[in-house]
Amino acid sequence: MKEQELNPAQREAVTHGCGPLLVLAGAGSGKTRVLTYRIAHLLAEGSARPGEITAVTFTNRAAREMRERVEHLLGGAGHAAGVFLGTFHRWALEILRRYPDAAGLPPRFSILDTDDQRALVKRVMTDLGVDAKADPPQALLARISAAVNTGLSPSSLESGGDPGREMLAAVWRAYRDEKRRVGAVDFDDMLALALEVVREHEPVRSAVARRARWLLVDEFQDTNKLQMWLLKAVVDGDRNITAVGDEDQSIYRWRGAEIDNILTFEQHFPGARVVALEENYRSTQPILDAAGELIRQNTFRRGKRLYTSRSGGDPVRLYVGEDERAEARWVVDRIQELEGTFSLGSLAVLMRTNAQTRPFEEELTRRQLSYRVVGGLRFWQRAEVRDAVAYLRLLGNPADTLAFRRVVNVPARGIGAATMDVLERHAAATGLPLPVAAAGLPGDLTPRARQALESFFELLEEGRRLRGELAAGDLVGWLLEESGLLSLYDGDDPGKLARRENLEQLAAAVADADLHGQTLEELMDSIALLEEGDEVDTGDSVSLMTLHAAKGLEIDAVFLVGLEEGLLPHGSSRDDPQALEEERRLAYVGMTRARRWLALAAARSRFLFGQRQATSPSRFLAELPATTYQDVSDLPVTLGRPEAAIRSDRPTMATGGVRARGHVPPVPSSRRPRPVRATVTDTAGNGWRPGDRVRHRRFGSGVILSCQGRGPQLKLVVYFDRAGRKTLVPTIAKLEKM
Repeated sequence: MKEQELNPAQREAVTHGCGPLLVLAGAGSGKTRVLTYRIAHLLAEGSARPGEITAVTFTNRAAREMRERVEHLLGGAGHAAGVFLGTFHRWALEILRRYPDAAGLPPRFSILDTDDQRALVKRVMTDLGVDAKADPPQALLARISAAVNTGLSPSSLESGGDPGREMLAAVWRAYRDEKRRVGAVDFDDMLALALEVVREHEPVRSAVARRARWLLVDEFQDTNKLQMWLLKAVVDGDRNITAVGDEDQSIYRWRGAEIDNILTFEQHFPGARVVALEENYRSTQPILDAAGELIRQNTFRRGKRLYTSRSGGDPVRLYVGEDERAEARWVVDRIQELEGTFSLGSLAVLMRTNAQTRPFEEELTRRQLSYRVVGGLRFWQRAEVRDAVAYLRLLGNPADTLAFRRVVNVPARGIGAATMDVLERHAAATGLPLPVAAAGLPGDLTPRARQALESFFELLEEGRRLRGELAAGDLVGWLLEESGLLSLYDGDDPGKLARRENLEQLAAAVADADLHGQTLEELMDSIALLEEGDEVDTGDSVSLMTLHAAKGLEIDAVFLVGLEEGLLPHGSSRDDPQALEEERRLAYVGMTRARRWLALAAARSRFLFGQRQATSPSRFLAELPATTYQDVSDLPVTLGRPEAAIRSDRPTMATGGVRARGHVPPVPSSRRPRPVRATVTDTAGNGWRPGDRVRHRRFGSGVILSCQGRGPQLKLVVYFDRAGRKTLVPTIAKLEKM
């Protein structure tokens, strides 16, 4: 490990001895380097054994990157074995999996996803007579989640005589009881139950504290009350906690993040050393100057000023167009200009909300430029994939009620609402979990339902038997065929073809996990813990994404668009000073994603709520000194002074007049594929080569563009004449050479 590669502030943080440490890591200042070098330093110096280090962060992607870096520093894969590196939820889940009895959970408890939660809440609302139209389940779940993460309980909501709070408490209590009955937890339960177990069971607390003798926390500014309490409960003895974060990048207040946790760190951990990282290795100085002037307007911050030792850099551009289409045209014009300097995959358009993507999608489509909207429906969220995963959950846990409810009639096998009522009543009468009760085939079933259930449970029993005989990928392939899930998507319909392809990719993912030593149960836990952003892979396409989705990324060229009052800052922050500061932090995060090129854009009018409306410039633009950007707008732009912008909800933009236009019908969103060539430099394998003509029984004939991986991990990127571009595993897709 070469500590001479660290700057003085980084080295001070990495070599810190015992006791609490707060590292204030400005954007692009090397916080991941500090965390990974500190872990490697502790191990290399003999200060800690691998089983004494726990490092937690907020995304699986960040945890994977940290592990890879630590192993590289220590000499290769496997050298960090025993070190816990994962998300808060992964950490909490590990505690609960190890001590389920202490938490009052069955050994193989299930993890609820969003759909599972919504279904359970709907059930208890129906039982309680709560109108789901007046009080949508998703809204109640959000309120319950906020309450859990601030340490409240159902009884705490019942005082005061507020009918709305009393209804929420009743739903919450019934939802909690139903989760216990089916042996399941949601994401909030993981943290709450882990904290409860640690606080109330001293042997568990001592064991967890030994495992976290050296505790490192990434993105500390995003911790909530529950997470802070868990950290304080576990920190022991020398209080060896290292917290790394940046209050200027705290943008998850709506999820319960408490910026006070980082602002008052020394009060929670007296005697803490504070080290500030201010040298930026990501962005050019013009970008840092503009971002720094903006964030300087915030009050809730410790204060730091980023700098870079690199000289030069393009000026920050400011463009204000006549409307959102002019804004999109200007952005795409610049993208085409930059395409000669940067790859499309290193360009991104960042915005406050997903609803702003439409004009950019239309303009990119018109120019035949490849793009992707980050944050769309992810692979593991797709209905057909979740169906298959539910079958796999039932193989591992025969009592998984939620998985049973999801797939007992998928594909349709004649088990309708009437049969489910019979099964639910039988389960309630016997006190057994629903799948276990159903396997007993109660006597009042119809002959058709009885036969259907017998076949269903025979399939599951055969699958459990085959787990000991087949490789994991082959088992999934067998299950997809025998369950009828694959045959659901027979035919040439493009939607069905895409769904079938997703199921084939699921089998490939399981096979890949098996090759890397991950059991089916561990894979199920990993899938359940997937979070937004884990699957960001821009490829060679322009990325359209929200500012929240961009957190943690580094992008060569950034277009921060929609800088208007009501959009950024969002209208919901108008009367809340703390919310307004978070909106400013959100803009700062977007600006500091840029490595080499940054543009700020807005429109003078926008089609909103069914009509074209004049818009006002964001007060954030008014807060930037004119020396920090180059105005490249078509018409002169005069921004009000920062003081005026802050006082007024609608600051004035001198534009020479805004001419309202009628609504122009959108361009059809269908995209023609850009011309593609086979890549002859890609790795070939198993006789497949780029340029080979192949045939698929559903997609027809096509040409291999590239080969990725070798052996069982081989995937082929194929362009089919009628189905377009597909990525396939040849052994599963049954491709034939022509």
